[in-house]
Amino acid sequence: MRAPLTLSLAAIAMLGGCVTNPEIRVRTLEQVSTGPTADEYALHIELRNPTDSPMVLDRWQYSMSTNRGSWQTEWIASQTLPARSVTEQVLPVVLVHAPDSTEITSWRVTGNLRFLRPGQLAETLFDLGVSRPDADFSGAGGSVSVGAEAPAVNSAMPTP
Repeated sequence: MRAPLTLSLAAIAMLGGCVTNPEIRVRTLEQVSTGPTADEYALHIELRNPTDSPMVLDRWQYSMSTNRGSWQTEWIASQTLPARSVTEQVLPVVLVHAPDSTEITSWRVTGNLRFLRPGQLAETLFDLGVSRPDADFSGAGGSVSVGAEAPAVNSAMPTP
């Protein structure tokens, strides 16, 4: 009984109109703090909502690779992107390093952003796990800029 209902809901979702995905553009990678065992970076991303309806952003999943190592994570978006808007999102990146490690000379990020399509039916299908739309993104760069100073990674940890 559940399978026909799920298939019916999926068909309704597909026929209910295709909504354009958010447009995602990777801008820069910026170092924001240095710690004894890891450095923290801010990945700047530009988000554009080309639709006439707000989009609820759900979850970022992304992988970063550099000449010094790699890192992957999920990050809760918890943001509504207003209709016909452009905004910047900053995603955290933490890279563990050896004390004598070299500077980052190249980096690449790939990932996707899961979001909710507008409308009550789309929200219901999302909550049921029937429709979980996402938009892929990727970007790359060379050197890393140094941003505004932030507390060092692991700086809040008590010393023994």
